[in-house]
Amino acid sequence: MKNNINWLLMLVTERNNGLYSVTVKQDGYVVDNKQKKLFVLKRATMEKLRKLVIEYEPPHLTDSFDAKCLVKCNRDTDGGFVSTDREFYKKIIKIVYQGDSIKHPPEMLDSVISLIEELRATGELDNMIQAEDLDAVTNRILSMCE
Repeated sequence: MKNNINWLLMLVTERNNGLYSVTVKQDGYVVDNKQKKLFVLKRATMEKLRKLVIEYEPPHLTDSFDAKCLVKCNRDTDGGFVSTDREFYKKIIKIVYQGDSIKHPPEMLDSVISLIEELRATGELDNMIQAEDLDAVTNRILSMCE
């Protein structure tokens, strides 16, 4: 595995007779196998994941191996490791998909969509996008909904 500092871990599983992956990037972004952003994790969540990766870095002697639950981990020092430990996989899933682990929880989605539609109808959204980059506009809209 080539050392690449952009990602922390990758979960690979078999789904519908094909492989599906979810990558947790070092900055907290979680993307699917097509590099589509799914959501962003909080800093505290990223620290939990880093500690978990360190804990599982030495090969664990366990009977809970599952070839369909592959975890690729990126470590700055040695390039990383690969694990098929089902418990490790489940712990990562639990941390990543826990509601309070996500920076912008789904409960905000309805108010964000309403605000975007309102800004689009008035033309203000286009003006904001032209004045700032899309990430800045996204952050501004999210802060307006908090």
